[in-house]
Amino acid sequence: MKQTVVSTIVRALLCCATLMLASCATIPPPAMSVDEIASFKLVGVEVHGVQVIRSWPVQEKRFLATNADPEIARRLPDESAQNFPVVQAFFQAALQRMFADHLEGALAPVMRGARPVRAVVTLKQFDVPSVVRRVLIDQYAKIQLTIDIIDAKTNALLISYPGPYHQQWLFGGLSAPIADAIAADYDPENTLIANYILDYRTWLVTR
Repeated sequence: MKQTVVSTIVRALLCCATLMLASCATIPPPAMSVDEIASFKLVGVEVHGVQVIRSWPVQEKRFLATNADPEIARRLPDESAQNFPVVQAFFQAALQRMFADHLEGALAPVMRGARPVRAVVTLKQFDVPSVVRRVLIDQYAKIQLTIDIIDAKTNALLISYPGPYHQQWLFGGLSAPIADAIAADYDPENTLIANYILDYRTWLVTR
């Protein structure tokens, strides 16, 4: 029974991902040709800007499972993650893995050459409201990124993608605690990141 309910909740959350709201602004295509972009080889991914993350419940739970500091364990559920450098470091490591996986998978068919480049991801907005916030005021996970492609040898900026704002509706109000308990480790930001990177890949190759 629980598995059926979990499946239903997750399907509903994934469906909401298709209704993400994006900025109406049109991002001009990259100045480089598709062939020039194809000459690149992605050799590294960097993530910056984790200090903008106020709340990320799934990763906070994972952090607390490894945390030995009782003061952090007491305060983190009720405070912004911005108050805890050690939590931000945990977020940094998680995002490094996630963006590396998504970008390497998405860009492998696009960047097939030998010129080494790095992808530098800078977070502008990145937030998943806590259960308390979802009950009271905020029912949207949010993301906005800039993705820069940098020449790995010269550090020259080659392509910059000022990505749009995306958001995803989450169960809120009195249903938020129930949905959170049932969905367990479901992470809406992983869905948002995956879709963001797919949009980025489309942007790179569409003229």
